[in-house]
Amino acid sequence: MKLRITLAALAAAGFSLGANAATFEAQQPYQIFLVNGEKTSSTIVQNSHEVTLNEGKNQLAIGYTKDYSTRSNTRVLNGDPVIIKLDNVPADAELAITYQEPLNYQLARQFLREQDTRLTVVDKRSGQTVDAEIAVIPMPAGLNVAEGIQEYLMETRQAFNGRTEAAVAAAQEKFGDAVLDADAMEMLQHWWNAADADTRRAFQIWAIQQQ
Repeated sequence: MKLRITLAALAAAGFSLGANAATFEAQQPYQIFLVNGEKTSSTIVQNSHEVTLNEGKNQLAIGYTKDYSTRSNTRVLNGDPVIIKLDNVPADAELAITYQEPLNYQLARQFLREQDTRLTVVDKRSGQTVDAEIAVIPMPAGLNVAEGIQEYLMETRQAFNGRTEAAVAAAQEKFGDAVLDADAMEMLQHWWNAADADTRRAFQIWAIQQQ
């Protein structure tokens, strides 16, 4: 069978490597919407500012919201979502975004037009900049921002594929060498992200039974 490393195998390998989780922080006025295709606890009334990461490859979606209102004007700025891709996260990393905070409403508007060039990721332990791919995507319609972001990433073939080098290596050690069909893997990942928790659990059981 060409696709011998199943999604369940990769998931199991990823779970086994999650004990030494790294962390990522996005301070206010940023909040974290997605980590590796999964929604965080961010809601309309509660924001998520710190999450755990896998060792190796990760993808995050964050967004900027700040109230610059005055007595005479209502001015709430919502920036377009920012997608951050990290390829080599150490197991003990303490990452955070950093930027020069705009001092007023007009500077904030300019800043939001340039987020992809103004944001950097640093390791808080050393203060060193971490290699990261940072891009801005259009703000999705509707109130469920996280779901809209993930739908956009899937439609544009940018969704997190879950294949960290460490997880693949662990799966290969357990199940042997395999030639991966990239198209099949991408399709499995698409449906995995679209499924609810019960469906994912049922699929994992089915996949294990195929071994």
